[in-house]
Amino acid sequence: MHKTLLTYTCTALLSLSLPAFADEPTRVTLANGVTVQLNDDFTWEYVILESSAPTTPQYKGDASANTAIAPTSAATLTPSAIAQSALLKSTAKGGVKVSLAKSQWDDDGRLGLTFELSSNSSEHYVMIELEVSLFADSGALIKKETVKVWQAVFRMPDSYLRKGQTRKSRVLWIEGINKAQWTQQLMSLKIKEMDSRM
Repeated sequence: MHKTLLTYTCTALLSLSLPAFADEPTRVTLANGVTVQLNDDFTWEYVILESSAPTTPQYKGDASANTAIAPTSAATLTPSAIAQSALLKSTAKGGVKVSLAKSQWDDDGRLGLTFELSSNSSEHYVMIELEVSLFADSGALIKKETVKVWQAVFRMPDSYLRKGQTRKSRVLWIEGINKAQWTQQLMSLKIKEMDSRM
């Protein structure tokens, strides 16, 4: 009787504690010091950002009015992400891998990025959207921009990204990046939307 009661008690306590852990993703630190996050959908991703301490509240106008601007925290790259920055220059989803192929600057100071796409999927992709986050040499986020890294020509199947193919994107121009702050070319990539055709 005592053993049965103990079993029921343990089961009840475990069932009550599970919802608290369900929202927290599992993180694992690999032997090389890189931390990865295991997601519920059986995917994983590098943990590359850490939050800096919130800034102290600043008062707007008369201090007696107590109109405070809410403190904010900035996300920066972790030291291990900076040390292993080459890993962040590629991403994959749905059988498609996207990697940085080339970066360049034009005469107007715009940053041009060219990507290489390769597919191992049975889908024929007509559009792939990529989120590009650019970080200063210090690790601070400079800019986050979503671009169409692949866009097929309407009703031209030869322009679809198909299984076994490797293609280059067009040059994607990004403004507002200071060349002097981006000498280490720190970035992270994430595939957002993917449209395919039969």
